Amino acid sequence: MPPSAPHDSTAAMLPTPHPQVVARTLPDGAVLFHPATETYFGLNATGTLVWEAMVDGARDVDAVVARLAAAHPEVAPDVLRGDVVALLAELDAAGLVQA
Repeated sequence: MPPSAPHDSTAAMLPTPHPQVVARTLPDGAVLFHPATETYFGLNATGTLVWEAMVDGARDVDAVVARLAAAHPEVAPDVLRGDVVALLAELDAAGLVQA
C-alpha cells in the first residue's frame, strides 16, 4: 500500500461561516447572503452539505469529505476533497467564511 500524501494541517482546517451571513435552504440547494457586502452566493445540494457541516461545527476538511462520501459513495474521496477545497476558496474570496 503506498503511503498517503501528506496533508497541510492549516489547509485541512475548516473556516467558520461569517456571523453576518444569512443562509436559506432551498429545495435544490441554498442561497447565502452577506448584508454588509451585499454578496449573494448560490450553493447546489452538495455545497449545501458542506455549508451545513461548517454550521454543525465540523473542524476539518476530512470530516466534511467523510460526510460527503457517505452521501455520494460513487465519488472518489480525492475528488470530493478537491471539490470541498475549491468551494471553501470561493466562499473565502466572497467573504462568506472566516478563519
